[in-house]
Amino acid sequence: MAARTWSKWSHVIAGAVFCLLYFPFDSHPWAWPIAVGGSYTAFAFAIGLGLSLTNADDLFGEPRIPEYVATLLPHHVLILAPVTLVAYLMPRAVPFLPSWMTEHLPRIGSVWLLCGLVLFYFVGVWEGEWLSGKIRSQREKLDI
Repeated sequence: MAARTWSKWSHVIAGAVFCLLYFPFDSHPWAWPIAVGGSYTAFAFAIGLGLSLTNADDLFGEPRIPEYVATLLPHHVLILAPVTLVAYLMPRAVPFLPSWMTEHLPRIGSVWLLCGLVLFYFVGVWEGEWLSGKIRSQREKLDI
């Protein structure tokens, strides 16, 4: 599979990760923020790797690329921490919001949930493009 496909299907990858992390643990209070953080990570890295690599051999065939991607994880954590915090606080803010914002609408959920999803989407795309630029510049330095 071409690595470029990862960025095109990043939302599906993130959705699958969310389902794998949320539904088995939905009775626990930590399930929502963990699922949001895990799916956000999958989303951002799928975009970043998909836009910067030509095929999967660029990632798995060259050991210096995964080592470099690992050095980007601390930067990712700086963005992941506020994302997870917002995900933790979103359900707790519901009692303080007007009813029109939290009312469940058919097929889209609530306006509040939709706002959070849009926010996480744009932050994830921004981070994915940033990761892509860093990985591409490292590939150019390594002449790969």
